[in-house]
Amino acid sequence: MDFVSKLKETLISVLPIMAIVLILNFTIAPLGTENLLRFLLGGLLLIVGLSLFLAGTEIGMVPVGEKLGSVLTQKRNIWFMILIGFVIGFAVTLAEPDVSVLAGQVHDLNPGISEGLLTVMIALGVGLFVVIGLLRTVLGLKLRWVLIVFYGLVFLLVAFIGQSMASISFDASGATTGPLAVPFILAMGLGVSGSTKDDQESSFGLTGVASIGPIMAVAIMALTAVSKSAGAVADGQAEAVVETFGSVMLSVLGETAIGFAPLLGIILILQFTLLRFPKVKMKNILFGIVYSFIGIVLFLTGVSYGFTDVGMLLGKTLFHNYSPVVVVLIALVFGGIVVIAEPAVWVLTAQIESVSAGRIKRSLVMIFLCIGVALAVALGILRILLNINFLWFVYIGVGTALLMTFITPGLFTGIAFDSGGVASGPMSTSFLLAFALGVSGTVDMGFGMVGLIAMSPLLSLQVLGMIFRLKERKGKKEAADAVASE
Repeated sequence: MDFVSKLKETLISVLPIMAIVLILNFTIAPLGTENLLRFLLGGLLLIVGLSLFLAGTEIGMVPVGEKLGSVLTQKRNIWFMILIGFVIGFAVTLAEPDVSVLAGQVHDLNPGISEGLLTVMIALGVGLFVVIGLLRTVLGLKLRWVLIVFYGLVFLLVAFIGQSMASISFDASGATTGPLAVPFILAMGLGVSGSTKDDQESSFGLTGVASIGPIMAVAIMALTAVSKSAGAVADGQAEAVVETFGSVMLSVLGETAIGFAPLLGIILILQFTLLRFPKVKMKNILFGIVYSFIGIVLFLTGVSYGFTDVGMLLGKTLFHNYSPVVVVLIALVFGGIVVIAEPAVWVLTAQIESVSAGRIKRSLVMIFLCIGVALAVALGILRILLNINFLWFVYIGVGTALLMTFITPGLFTGIAFDSGGVASGPMSTSFLLAFALGVSGTVDMGFGMVGLIAMSPLLSLQVLGMIFRLKERKGKKEAADAVASE
């Protein structure tokens, strides 16, 4: 396990965030001694946890996902693939700690909705759309048309559920494709695509398709069980609840264990039925899963204990004491930096560089992701300050991204929509969402920030794809001209 290299990556990612918060603390937004100590301890746990998680995922989750995808394709049994794909999509979603957090927030908006039921519904949505994504790959369907058809249904659904529940449905999409689900789903997609004719272009897109499931699940629940007044929450409900370090860790440990247990059980069953890894390989995989578990517990404990409360406090302090321009500019900086600390982003960018044989540099993808998310977070705060309806961002943002698929290389379309699912992970749902709640003062307007973050890569990385295509064409033309001149 290459823990040292992962630790270096994590330090590069997280230290800039901590540095900016510390600068704000000692200049324009004092946090207080207790909050500052919580933030520093949270940062330490976040760094160690993220490093362990990334190292464990590399030797634990990724090999299982890739082997499973390959085996499913070799079986050449569509119904078997549907069954296994659904079970895996359902199980990894239940294992995502962010899902239970989001379900609790939605329950606060409307106590008539059960947290458990909502969690299961979102997991069902992901499971169903993992199946759709796998079938798309096997049948050789263009990702563009699958996205257009299902986002068309999403546009229709959200038009009837109102701004509050529409923003929650898109936040659900960002929360469910987090640090645990993404490595597994991505690897499974790579395994299936490896057996297709155009394996490089079809290597990405599964996570992007899976991300549609939670949107539709929450939207359908809103239509059937939630009144349109849902989301009108008193300002007091946006206040942070101070918890002890022990209670936070125990809560995270319990939620993560409950989520990991069925996933581990499924992996063990698959080992004895389909995967059949050699004993030494399986031992390494189990160690990797344990490292991932410990890492994600430490990571989420650090985020929940030290980052969420600080994010909310910063948002409130800046909103009440400084001009909107200052708040938006600080949000812009936070957005550009926080995305680098998302665990799933590191997994995705590494796979992009690997699948493209180094043609698409990891660092270049990171730059465009940072630009996109920075603008999205700034727009999210601007939306709160100007009270802009979230649906405008849905129709204009996602609609533009779908139109761009007609002129963007297919590989980049898959990468862009996969990135939309991974850019909004634990750091976004805790720190940036908390910052938005602090600025807005209400849960109602605070929701939607994670959804906006998830939308941004759909645009920014497709722009990168267009630039990439122009450069390749220019290179081919120059090569042809050189040959002609000889």
